[in-house]
Amino acid sequence: MKIAATRAIQILKDENVTTKDFKVTKVSLKKADSKPMEPVWEFLKTATEDKPLLDAAITVNKDVTVRLQTSIINLPLRYVSQAEKILDDQDYDLNVYAIIEAEAINSSHLRIDQIGTIEDVQNSNKDLRANFHDWINEQFDRLDNGGEAKDE
Repeated sequence: MKIAATRAIQILKDENVTTKDFKVTKVSLKKADSKPMEPVWEFLKTATEDKPLLDAAITVNKDVTVRLQTSIINLPLRYVSQAEKILDDQDYDLNVYAIIEAEAINSSHLRIDQIGTIEDVQNSNKDLRANFHDWINEQFDRLDNGGEAKDE
């Protein structure tokens, strides 16, 4: 699915992003088949039928927030002016980005990576969930090791 950069920017400026908050523990997030994540995946799947830009904010604890966002650029949705400067006036693929916000994750206190596409969400693609599972475990390893990824 594609969306015009001008439309995406306007949605962000109008603060018309569909947002939902969730609470999921670190232990639950690290499990491959995490039942507490089901409402998050269901929100993303259902909401993408109506709105292109979504934000599922998952509070892990007072120090860690994880977000799953749909966007056209690997910047958190709140960075509207930066996105506007970078994006050309063209259509972009709508992707799913995983974001972790934690003071100890790195010097910017934020890590964002693409984990799939909007089609993966709409088709309940198991690879999207597997990508998220691998990604979140890597981020928790990073946090557990003081901001450094654990050597494998």
